[in-house]
Amino acid sequence: MQANKDSSTSRRLFLAGAAVAAALVPTGAIAEPATADAALVDAAAGVRQLDEALEAFVDAHGDDDDCDERPEYQAMESQRDAHLDTLATVPAVGTAGLRAKARVMMYDHSARTDISWSLAEDLERVLA
Repeated sequence: MQANKDSSTSRRLFLAGAAVAAALVPTGAIAEPATADAALVDAAAGVRQLDEALEAFVDAHGDDDDCDERPEYQAMESQRDAHLDTLATVPAVGTAGLRAKARVMMYDHSARTDISWSLAEDLERVLA
C-alpha cells in the first residue's frame, strides 16, 4: 500500500510541476520547432552564398562590360531573387526565422523594404 501511495504522490507532483511550467510559458512565446523556419534559414544562407559567388564571378569576368548579361550570372541572380522572395513572403514562427530575416536586412540594402515589412509583421504576430 505504501508503494502505491508513493507512486501516486510522485505522479501528482510531476503533473503539478508540468502544469506550473505550462502556465509560466507566455501565450505569445516563440515556438522553435526544428524545421519551422528552415526555409528562411536556408534562404538567408543562400543569399549570402550567392552574393559571394556573384562577386567572384564579377572578379573573374570583370573585364567584360556585360558580364552581368551572361547566362551564368543571370541564373545566380535569379536564384538569389528567389531566396529574397522567400524571406519576404514566408512568415517566421520562431527566433531562427526572425534572425535569418534580420541578418539579410543588415547587409543587403536592396532587400530591406520587402523583408522589413515581413519582419515587422512577424514580430507583431509572434510577440502579440
